[in-house]
Amino acid sequence: LCGDRAGNLFLAQGQFIDIVTPNGMRSHLAGTGEDGYRDGAAHQAEFRLGLIVKYRVHNLACGPDGSVYVADGGNRRIRRIHQQQGQWRVDTWAGGGGRQLAPGESAAPLAVAFSGTLAVAVTPQGEVTLADDYGAYRVTADGREIRYLGRWPASAFYPGAKPGNLNVMMGDADRAGNVYFVSRTPDAVIRISPAGEVRHVAGRATRDKAQQLAGDGPPLHSFFNTPDSIAVQPDGSAIYVCGGDEYNIRRIPGDGAGATATLMQNGRWYRASVHPNKSRGSAVVRPGANGKLKPDGDLTLLMVSHLLGRDAQGNLYGSLNHWSGM
Repeated sequence: LCGDRAGNLFLAQGQFIDIVTPNGMRSHLAGTGEDGYRDGAAHQAEFRLGLIVKYRVHNLACGPDGSVYVADGGNRRIRRIHQQQGQWRVDTWAGGGGRQLAPGESAAPLAVAFSGTLAVAVTPQGEVTLADDYGAYRVTADGREIRYLGRWPASAFYPGAKPGNLNVMMGDADRAGNVYFVSRTPDAVIRISPAGEVRHVAGRATRDKAQQLAGDGPPLHSFFNTPDSIAVQPDGSAIYVCGGDEYNIRRIPGDGAGATATLMQNGRWYRASVHPNKSRGSAVVRPGANGKLKPDGDLTLLMVSHLLGRDAQGNLYGSLNHWSGM
């Protein structure tokens, strides 16, 4: 989800984009519910959200003008939902072409081809920054030009491995125009400055079991277990990630100083309330639970097993999941 300055929330679920107004009313904003590819009137538009892409990634970004940008990974495109003469419409903002760009090269946004997972973030200036397996791109606010910023930093990959592809899951931006993306396997947080500098700021890519269990610490020495979501405080003071196999919300200091911190935890993959060290804090749900998950076992509820996003004020939103049949 994402939130605009008017207090609306926009949510992706299935092949719909929904709107939740400040008074709590929810309705379908865009999509027919069927997967496909169609621009035009929002209620007739079609998406392929979470299809034909690794990890079924979903990502929305709210722009400063009220537009909503959708990472339509199944169609390898960035779609924009916006109002035109009082009516909501959907158009394609980038992707769908066949051109591969070199670092620093620019082209028309619809001429470029994207690959793998796809994520999007929008700066307060209205520039759309997007990421695929191979690196980061930036689209001008008027939508006329896209520039390939470059490949992902070598430090984000496993030691000794050649720099390759990141499975980018979600993106967000702060008021200063910095953009952040999180990837899983390798597990890293990337920051892109307003000038287009691509930097690895958190997450250690390691296969060493002892390092993976090291708990919280300096951002570049902390291990995030398959993070699949990210949200950033609007002032850039903190970055939040949540792990797909970790079920924790972790806080990363925005300035890179100090250490990461676990805000919420429920246990590791298949284990209840078990964590590598005491710095992770106590369990949020059923703190006395232990042992492996079972259909009727102690741990059948996971609090915030996914971080869905934030609103314009920086409030975080997560999901409450019931597990069964484990």
